[in-house]
Amino acid sequence: MDLIIVQVLTLLGLLVSCLAFSLIPLALARRASRASTLSSGLRSRFLSNVNSFVGGVFFATCFLHLLPEVREDLETSLRGYGIVTDYPVAEAVSCAGFFIVHLVEGLTHRCLPHDHGPPQDVPSRERQPHSTAGEDDPTRPLIRNEAKVMDYGANNPSANAQNTAVSHDSSVVSSDSSSASAGRNVQTFLLLIALSVHGIFEGVAIGVQSSQSSLLSLFFVVVVHKSIIALSLGVNVATGDMSLPYKVMTCVVFSLSGPVGQGIGLLVTDADAGGLVTGILQGVATGTLLHVTFMEVLSKEMKTSDMLNTLSAVIGFALIAGLTLLPE
Repeated sequence: MDLIIVQVLTLLGLLVSCLAFSLIPLALARRASRASTLSSGLRSRFLSNVNSFVGGVFFATCFLHLLPEVREDLETSLRGYGIVTDYPVAEAVSCAGFFIVHLVEGLTHRCLPHDHGPPQDVPSRERQPHSTAGEDDPTRPLIRNEAKVMDYGANNPSANAQNTAVSHDSSVVSSDSSSASAGRNVQTFLLLIALSVHGIFEGVAIGVQSSQSSLLSLFFVVVVHKSIIALSLGVNVATGDMSLPYKVMTCVVFSLSGPVGQGIGLLVTDADAGGLVTGILQGVATGTLLHVTFMEVLSKEMKTSDMLNTLSAVIGFALIAGLTLLPE
């Protein structure tokens, strides 16, 4: 079979596999949300364990796959320019990517509209004296009879003030929830960028292969790796607050990254051209994924002493560690 035909078939296979695995969590989450038999506590625990597994996958991907690849690419590129150094260039570029992402998130958070909490003059429930059963409690008609709420509130300014405070607290909660939702969407967008950049470079690696044997062996390893990452991204997107069309669009964009990179690789005539730029971009992508792994996933799921979460993270790490043993 002609090499170009094999390239096209592997391109389609990479697209279909990534798209399928990224959409599976969306379908499962949509089905679980309709199921009334699954309690919210059990669903939350399940998602926590799955997120821990995702954190383990990202953890291993950063240190066992991305970072060694960045180090090798940068050393080869610098050697081509006659530069030989013991300085950890790959690690420095990855750390720079980490801080770039953290800076972008910090600036985004400052630009988001959010409230800092209720005013200081709003009385809290802890400060209000509790009346005894024998005392005349003006709030008792609110509890005993809903029909008296309007009449009593109209003649009692303190009750109106309490209702206003409750309404203000509700608006504060709504504002904080909206800010948290927007921040989560930004994190998902950053994760999409990191994984898509890496997916493009993996696709380029497949596209520049000149023999069918090396092409198929590399395709097998990449498609397994990207399918697991696609599944992890799908879980992250499924637990977010975006609408369903945006969730599907996120999965489609990531699924297209590999085939786009493979198409670029097919058009590349000199495989060494732009090696330094490629290595730098890979390092920045590694730093982005490090930020997501430690600041967003593991920092939330590994705070508790839940051994099941720890076991899930170890399983995710072991899965990528096992795949790393496969020949390149």
